[in-house]
Amino acid sequence: MQTRLPRLLRGFTTFAIALLTVVAVAIVVFAAFLIGTDGSGSAELRVPIQFTIDSDSYSLTSDSWGEGTLSSASGEANFEDPGVGLAVAAGATIIAGLAVAFVALILLRRIFSTMIVGTPFLPENARRIRWLGYMAIGGALAEQIIEIGLGMLVLNSVSSTGLEIDYHFNLNLAAVFVGLIILALAEVFRHGTSLQTDADLTV
Repeated sequence: MQTRLPRLLRGFTTFAIALLTVVAVAIVVFAAFLIGTDGSGSAELRVPIQFTIDSDSYSLTSDSWGEGTLSSASGEANFEDPGVGLAVAAGATIIAGLAVAFVALILLRRIFSTMIVGTPFLPENARRIRWLGYMAIGGALAEQIIEIGLGMLVLNSVSSTGLEIDYHFNLNLAAVFVGLIILALAEVFRHGTSLQTDADLTV
């Protein structure tokens, strides 16, 4: 018996696609505004930042564990006047992320559409799911590369007191693990497609 879940999921992906489109257009318009005003707008920009705190500027003690130190920390650096170049670079990064999410939602919507008509085991769905797995793993890698790139830009452009800014590659293993699960699911779908084809030929 077919449930309403595939229809609900397809409706959700349709809404998410429309929302992403609106957000992407808004970002492009905002970036164009910054370029048109030569960066004289009052925009603020938050950039991921990793740093080590000067051990002489803080104390960390415990009655049970004794003295302690902070080896590293992370947060967001908020700049009042980032300039056009940095703002556009950050905006392009966001647009790229939205584009990947947009493609992923389209793939999901097509998968849900085949579920609605009762034919999910198709070669196309196996390929779509495989692409979703690649995108999850690639997105995790790209996220870290972009974060390090922005961080190095901050490192070369900003001076600080009491902090030592540094960046290192810290892969999101959870996203990679999810990507591997999706790739395994794609193989299950591929096998199910073969079984479905054999069953149809037998009938």
